Amino acid sequence: MVFSLILMNSAFAALVENKDYVMLEKPIEASPTKEAPIEVVEFFSYGCPYCYMLEPQINSWLAQKPDNVIFTRIAIPRKGKWVEYARLFYALGMISKQEQERITPLTYNAIHEQRLNFNDADEIFDWAESNNIDKALLKQFYNSKDVTEKLEQSVILAHSYHLKYVPSIYINGKYQLLIHSSNQYQDVKDKLNQLKQLIEIEEK
Repeated sequence: MVFSLILMNSAFAALVENKDYVMLEKPIEASPTKEAPIEVVEFFSYGCPYCYMLEPQINSWLAQKPDNVIFTRIAIPRKGKWVEYARLFYALGMISKQEQERITPLTYNAIHEQRLNFNDADEIFDWAESNNIDKALLKQFYNSKDVTEKLEQSVILAHSYHLKYVPSIYINGKYQLLIHSSNQYQDVKDKLNQLKQLIEIEEK
């Protein structure tokens, strides 16, 4: 027990509550698995410039993500083009998780670097086809009942988490990481690893 407390203090040595993280007043039921008992959830939108700024840090962390951690992205259809971007994200996921992961950085780049407007779904379909996505299959899923349900579920989840802004990151429905664009989110990877360590200690 003493050893566990020492480890816990070590895990939190670099973290300060209400500065680096907060604990949710009402924990949300997370969706970890036996093989991956720790779930990290990111609420985001392709259209959010801050989500785009965070993306390199997320990718750096994912490259070294332990096997006992599952990572879930939730696209938020807040308004306007964000609804279309969320539909694109979930439709890509219906094609395959691999295609969703492959196209995500290309989508961010198209919106924030190439400044493509994507004024309607047809422009999205044409762009996706130019990036080797099956256009007919994408269109089939884009307006499907399954994707519409995923949009609705994302809104319900956002309300459950009392989501105020994106990007927002939560761990096991219990902790929210406090992240800051002022340092271009450079500390996100370390904070994620430290909170992971805490959860592992708590479960022993």
